[in-house]
Amino acid sequence: MFGKKKAEENRYIIAVKDYASTIKSIKEGAISLPFDSAIYSKLLEDQSSKVDNLKELKKFIKANHKIEKDVTHFWEGLIVQGYTLINVQYIGKTPSLEQLCSRDIIKYVCAA
Repeated sequence: MFGKKKAEENRYIIAVKDYASTIKSIKEGAISLPFDSAIYSKLLEDQSSKVDNLKELKKFIKANHKIEKDVTHFWEGLIVQGYTLINVQYIGKTPSLEQLCSRDIIKYVCAA
């Protein structure tokens, strides 16, 4: 089909609460996570884009080929709650990305 871009494999959107302090805590080992902190560090380093304000959200939605009316309300809510949305690449099979994302600090949002 013409005009359709093939979806990138192994790309996901996650939400990270208080991004700067979370990254710092992971690197220092000051935060308790269910799996090895090296996995989280690598996951957050393999990002292609991120957004933490409502002004840039529309551009982020388009860059990730999502339908604006389907995701805007949920993603705006995450940003207002202090989350940063990040497009990351995760190749590992175990643990799955859903298992890596703890409910309070890192949330799995969707496949990109």
